[in-house]
Amino acid sequence: SCKNCNDGIEFTYEAPLKCQARSSDFIDDSAECTASCRDGRSTCCQCGDGEMVYSRTGSCKNCNDGVALTYDAPEQCQARSSDFIDDSAECTASCRDGRSTCCQCGDGEMVYSRTGSCK
Repeated sequence: SCKNCNDGIEFTYEAPLKCQARSSDFIDDSAECTASCRDGRSTCCQCGDGEMVYSRTGSCKNCNDGVALTYDAPEQCQARSSDFIDDSAECTASCRDGRSTCCQCGDGEMVYSRTGSCK
């Protein structure tokens, strides 16, 4: 019921399976579940150098040259999903097979990338 939201509710989304009271995996640990809720959405990150990486937390911290583009990782790669596969290599591969993308290059040119790699 979001009883701790003193300034109103901006948005909601489903808590991780381990934090679902009806789940057989329920951990009944409010602090851990709150921490899980604070984690960002798992994300596919296209780094400034064109590299595509998977970020479980959505931080894209493995992009050393900045972040050019982000989009939600596939459902099986979402840390909060009941279908979460917890396989970084497979999720990175899924991101690399990702979405077709319009890429603005460093020189200002705009190009289309069918694979999303901008290469």
